[in-house]
Amino acid sequence: MKKIIVMLWVLASIIVYVPSAGWAADFRDSVVKVFTTANPLDYVRPWQSKGIESKSGSGCIIKGNRILTNAHVISDQTFIQVKKYNSPKKYTARLFAVAHQCDLAILEVDNPEFFKDTLPLELGGLPSLQDTVHVIGFPEGGDKVSITQGVVSRIEMTQYSHSLMTLLAVQIDAAINPGNSGGPVIKDDKLIGIAMQGMQNAQNIGYIIPVPVIQHFLKDVNDGQLDGFPQLGIQFADTESRSLRKYYKVSENQGGALVVNVLPFSPSEGKLYPDDVVLSIDGVDIGEDGTYAFRQDERLYLSEIVLEKMIGDTVKVRVLRNGKEQIIPIKLTSFRPLVPYPFAYGKAQYYIFGGLAFTVLTTDLLMNWNNPYQAPENFIYYFLGKGSLNKERKKERVVLLGVLPDDVNIGYHTDHMEVIEKVNGHDFSSFEEFVKLVNKKEGPFTVFETDGEYKMILDNNGIDKANEEILKRNSVPAAYSEEVAKWMK
Repeated sequence: MKKIIVMLWVLASIIVYVPSAGWAADFRDSVVKVFTTANPLDYVRPWQSKGIESKSGSGCIIKGNRILTNAHVISDQTFIQVKKYNSPKKYTARLFAVAHQCDLAILEVDNPEFFKDTLPLELGGLPSLQDTVHVIGFPEGGDKVSITQGVVSRIEMTQYSHSLMTLLAVQIDAAINPGNSGGPVIKDDKLIGIAMQGMQNAQNIGYIIPVPVIQHFLKDVNDGQLDGFPQLGIQFADTESRSLRKYYKVSENQGGALVVNVLPFSPSEGKLYPDDVVLSIDGVDIGEDGTYAFRQDERLYLSEIVLEKMIGDTVKVRVLRNGKEQIIPIKLTSFRPLVPYPFAYGKAQYYIFGGLAFTVLTTDLLMNWNNPYQAPENFIYYFLGKGSLNKERKKERVVLLGVLPDDVNIGYHTDHMEVIEKVNGHDFSSFEEFVKLVNKKEGPFTVFETDGEYKMILDNNGIDKANEEILKRNSVPAAYSEEVAKWMK
């Protein structure tokens, strides 16, 4: 009798922890494996690519016979195939839309046979803390579909590793491994997220892209044009200090976030000002720590209110300015930070003059160091430091990538990763202005001045011919990229 009781107890434990066959089969039919052939650009040598590589990830079928996956699964793609979990056949897929900011992409398969006997997943809602969810995908280490169970441990604004943009994310205690990316996360028979990334040097910590971000992406691509996520373009501080609140005449019953900086070219420029105290956005009160009541016992930073909107929407910002309340309408126009997010330019831009290779400072270039925070200090200064405030109102920052050695540039062969400030004493605000200044060849010399006031001087006499020889010797196909070629005309 004792043996029977023990065996029944073991059997009961198995029944509790193993999903039923019917549950698993339902959702496996909606999950696909994505095979990508990619040819990523070399942003340090932007005239060439890094070479062909293969990678795989996961995806799920949603309504309209479309496949939802991560942007990083198909980034730099030259060819895409997909396969259902229970089929040996691969089908050719094509990219319909990709949003690198939120790390999402939509694939389409022209062959209708692919979708036979599949059931599109329906979107659910945002899970609650301690909810049990299931992650389905094709992690590395095997060909079969994998189903893991996890619990929601945190819902907050998180930096997406693909774009370095901070958006809403859900943290779960189920590990998300390479290959899981793009796979669905299920709760109560509904899609409540897309597996996105795991935390390095930590066990069983994964992040998923939640439904609000997915819905924003799907709504954005409906008109065939991807606008991205809006931002106010402000930096703020809390108002917890009693002295600070008294100084800015913030009453006891008011919360508020103090505007510290307003970024150039942002929707808030000319609307909000430093020392404004933001009390509410679209009627949602802002606490003294810069957060708002998101759900019961949950709070998020005020930026999430804006991120839920679409480009072109108008928000009403109630501020305390010089002790008086005002309501400021702000239209959410497109805004790109000084160091833009990945793939902002499509293809990398470059310009080579006298063997000196120049490009734009971008997140794509920072990713060359794998961890962008290990990039050169002068790059980090404009990405995260005080330089990111863009007080000089630059549209772009121009970088000297390196030098292709030649007699014409002797003395500068080891110079690289410098930020260029002036050409022949002239300031410029964009890469286009920089290229046109250099191309003028004003005077007998061209003088490049870095932000550290270091000068590189080239003799303009015969420099075009020397540049042609340099390109030929180094197998560089052209002195400038396609976009730059338009400016040269």
